[in-house]
Order: sequence, then C-alpha cells, then structure tokens
Amino acid sequence: MDLVPRSTNIPSATSGYRDQNAALARELAPLAQITGTAVAPRPQKGDYLGLEIERENLVAVCRFLRDQLGFDLLSSISGVDMLDHLETVYHLRSTTRGQLLQLKVRIDSAKPEVASVVSVWQTANWLERETYDMYGIRFAGHPDLRRMLLDDDFEGHPLLKGFHQVPLTNKPRATTQVDPNMAVSGQFQQQGLERVVQKKLGQGMEERLHPGTPTFGHSYERANDLEKANLQGSTTEGESVTGSSASNPDKA
Repeated sequence: MDLVPRSTNIPSATSGYRDQNAALARELAPLAQITGTAVAPRPQKGDYLGLEIERENLVAVCRFLRDQLGFDLLSSISGVDMLDHLETVYHLRSTTRGQLLQLKVRIDSAKPEVASVVSVWQTANWLERETYDMYGIRFAGHPDLRRMLLDDDFEGHPLLKGFHQVPLTNKPRATTQVDPNMAVSGQFQQQGLERVVQKKLGQGMEERLHPGTPTFGHSYERANDLEKANLQGSTTEGESVTGSSASNPDKA
C-alpha cells in the first residue's frame, strides 16, 4: 500500500526514463505562452531534461513548473563562469513524478543580476546567498542577500575565473621545477655514480664505525683510491705523504 498516491498521468516505472522524459517534454509545451517562443528541452547526461530560458521569464516559468507539473523541490542553484558571460543553473525535483529537471539562465557579466525565486521555493534563500557569495550574482527580490561563507569585508568572489588573491603576489618559478616527463627520462638521471643494492648483514654497524664508507654498492671508479688516500700518513703541516715516503716514515 502506497503512503503517497501515485500520479495517474505518468508512465509506469517499467517504461523507462525515455518515455517519462518524452511525456514531460509534451507537458512543457505550454511554456511557450510564457516565454513567447517554443521550448526545446534537451536530454542531459543522467537521463533528465534541461531547459534554457531568459532571465526575465524565470519566476513565471518556475511557478508553472511548481503548480502545474509538480516540481515542488528546488535541490540546488549553481553558478557557472563562462568567461564571456555567467550562468545560473537550477535543479528541480518532483517528489510525486520522481523526475529531475534542469533550468539554465544566461546572465550578463557586466551586470550579473537575475530575479530571486524565494517566492516560489523557500529553499532558494540560502542557495542564492551562497551563489552570490561565490560568484557575485545578485538575486533581485531576495529578502536578505548577503555573504554566507566569507566575511562581509572580503573583496571579490573566489569562484570567478578572474578572481585573484589580495594582494596579488608573483612567485618566482622554482629552479628544480621541470616537466615531469623530462624528470623521469634517462638522459636527466645520474648514471654510473650510485646504485642501491641489497642490504648486507651488519652494514649499519659498519657505517657507524666507518662513516663515509661507500657501503651501498658505490660504483664510482675512484672510490677505492679515495679511501686509500685517507689511510695514508701526513706531515705535521697536514700534507699527505705519498709514494715511498708513506711506506718509509724515517725518510719523511
């Protein structure tokens, strides 16, 4: 037994989303009397329809959708910065039809203003405030249009593509910042200098007793020569003794 009676003028669930969207498209045809032009709903990714309407017709269209077609829930309002203009996107749901509908309104970037739909859905109150806070779109007729997430004295609207931090800072490019593909290529890697091999038993103790000893498979050709040079004797002035002088200290 259903707690909420199902509408009798919609297709059954087994007919699929395409039949439901086709039926909704036919029921949207009377919107032409409000907009003055024939509506052209377009299928969106996710199996729902979308409409593009003029901003001066927004409130009248929303009232028709709520009162005549049962779209009783405004689930979201989103702002979009398209560089040359702004857009507000509304997602409407019908709890009786079980359908989703999208409305899109184009707004001039020089004068980002559109009518508020708080008079149609009360949920638009905070949704419009958030969109104003992030995009700077003003909703005419809103009862309390002010910032919601940022401070009142915050300058700018951070989700606009032209937004810059205040004050604007220019950071120099890091000297080690290269293209990732170049960084991993063989020609930019050190080769023949050092390689990691399997750890040997007692290697840690050897490193502590003789720090600096190449215990990780150092393949540098002069590693052994440098080690021998460090073991040679030295004069009182600190100069190393080489050749026969090192083998015979009496001659030094």
